[in-house]
Amino acid sequence: MAALAGVAGPLRGTLILELCGDEPSGTFGTQILADLGATVIKVERPPATDAAPRPVGSDGKIRPDIAYFFGLNRNKRSLCLDLKSQPGRDAFLRLAAGADVIYDNYRPGVLARLGLDAATLAQTAPRLIRCSVSGFGHTGPWSHVPAYDATIQALGGGMSLTGTGEPDAAPVRWGNPIGGIGGAFYAVIGILAALLQRDVTQHGSALDIALLDAQLAMHGYRVPPAMSGRSYAVEPHRGGSGALPYGPFKAGDGRWFVLGITNQFWAMAAQVLGHPEWTQDPRFATEALRQANEHALNEQVAQAMLAASADEWQRRFVEARIPGAKVQSVQEAFDHPHVQLRDMLVSFDHPVGRQLKVAGSPVKLSGHRFTGFRHAPGLGADTTAILASLAGLPAEQIEQLGHTRSAWSHPTDDHYDRPSVV
Repeated sequence: MAALAGVAGPLRGTLILELCGDEPSGTFGTQILADLGATVIKVERPPATDAAPRPVGSDGKIRPDIAYFFGLNRNKRSLCLDLKSQPGRDAFLRLAAGADVIYDNYRPGVLARLGLDAATLAQTAPRLIRCSVSGFGHTGPWSHVPAYDATIQALGGGMSLTGTGEPDAAPVRWGNPIGGIGGAFYAVIGILAALLQRDVTQHGSALDIALLDAQLAMHGYRVPPAMSGRSYAVEPHRGGSGALPYGPFKAGDGRWFVLGITNQFWAMAAQVLGHPEWTQDPRFATEALRQANEHALNEQVAQAMLAASADEWQRRFVEARIPGAKVQSVQEAFDHPHVQLRDMLVSFDHPVGRQLKVAGSPVKLSGHRFTGFRHAPGLGADTTAILASLAGLPAEQIEQLGHTRSAWSHPTDDHYDRPSVV
């Protein structure tokens, strides 16, 4: 089983069965575990036909929908089973008997309808850890309600804090899908804790991770003041009620440059911006005065920022060791030399025939030097190997599963058009 892992790591020998679609609350979480050395098997629904559309578009580039898949599924294996068929369920239960974790992001009740309810899984594998990530969890009046990133951000209160603060301006969703990714982070933390707990109790456990709970938890430091009467709302201030100057200013080349000048950096920032006299200005001498005179301060900073390009300001701020940064696109961010030095832009070969670049892992662990990722699997690419080596099925039984389409495999690792759900 460990030989099927995409990379070596501290979770080597941990088998995770993933029952997720493409939503990051599932696939991003299991990718984190796969990056740490776990053997992650994507259990996917067989396709309607065996034909595989070309993964490369007419321009010679990998189609964006397939490139998206590579960003969430590296280091995994793909197993196609029809869980609505009895033979498919039986094969899955054979795998579950030897698995450590089943990770799903279905709504409550889906696994029960598939005959994979908690009681059945616990009887099959008493040491199994079952992690379920859903919008609202498995309890409560909204447990049956579907959820997406934007709706979770809205309900969780975070979206009430993002926006321009101008009258009647709409709230703004986070640029990253934090509604789903937040749930994935907490799921990974919960799984690691459950694995440690199992070492003590010798019994499995169930994790019920709600995306809404994750959003609420992220408000940690705001909750006591809010429950004590403080109102948190979008403020038309670049720095809210904190440090100034703060936020985006336009540089001389038309690019945005973001400042983050807390009190300890104020004197140096004034000097780098070419106006050391600001520190003696009675309107700006202290943080409280800068807050009281924010409009005047921002006008002067905005005018000063026009004197140089964003790249030049970046050079000056880095040299002075004070916080400030050019607003970059995703492509520019990953082209940064610091990012590349830390292996945060990684290339790997894949069966389509050219290299594809993906984000690296931020977990830098001594003793496990980064040596590269395994590409995301083609649909059903590992079905035969997994059923033979992990489920222990003989070749004739695997062949029979294929005839009835209870299982499905593709002769080459280049089928990337996937059904949306298992």
